[in-house]
Amino acid sequence: MSYITNLYTDPSCHKRLSTWSNGSGVNVEHIDGHFRYTNTGNNSWSIIDWYSWRELMRLGRVVVVAYTATSGLSVAVENGMTLVSGTTPSGAAWTAAKINGDGNRSIYCQGSGSLLLEAMAVYEADEWPTVQQLLPRFPLFTGSSMPLD
Repeated sequence: MSYITNLYTDPSCHKRLSTWSNGSGVNVEHIDGHFRYTNTGNNSWSIIDWYSWRELMRLGRVVVVAYTATSGLSVAVENGMTLVSGTTPSGAAWTAAKINGDGNRSIYCQGSGSLLLEAMAVYEADEWPTVQQLLPRFPLFTGSSMPLD
């Protein structure tokens, strides 16, 4: 039996995260168990967990995030190279990115608008081929191994 392990312990994104903004504020609302982050300006901003994401999202790991964003908002995994992206069966956008640079680790946004994080996972690089076969059906499980056979 083979396994993949989601290293992120809040895969359903129920925890409120910190934000950073380049010159404006970010409002946060709790909606149906998730948090919606809204930039009050038209600049760059991020959703970030300052204390743990730098260690969690190590060089080479793959971050998969599903989200709903307002039209015109550009969303990316900071210091990550997009591998593939698409839409979940429920209509949320998703992206998978391999961490390939030093610096911050965040969900990086450009422009005004709102972002609601729906799901997130972090995998070791060698698990990417298996994870890729499961997408766009977003593989959610809480910070543990998922049997595939």
